[in-house]
Amino acid sequence: MTNEPTKEQLQLKMDSIMSQLMTTEEASELWGLSQGYIKNLCNEDNVIAHKVSRTWLLLRDQPNPKHG
Repeated sequence: MTNEPTKEQLQLKMDSIMSQLMTTEEASELWGLSQGYIKNLCNEDNVIAHKVSRTWLLLRDQPNPKHG
């Protein structure tokens, strides 16, 4: 008997991880900043973000950089 997670458990884990992330478009709406400005913040390491292919993913619960 193995203790490998089921497909459903893995999907729940992925859903949990993804709920903690947002795109630059979502960040733009949430923070009231332009998407281009947020991409610049990502490129300059001024926000917590990771680039996947051509898409920046940002940590959703970080503070608004406009207020920092």
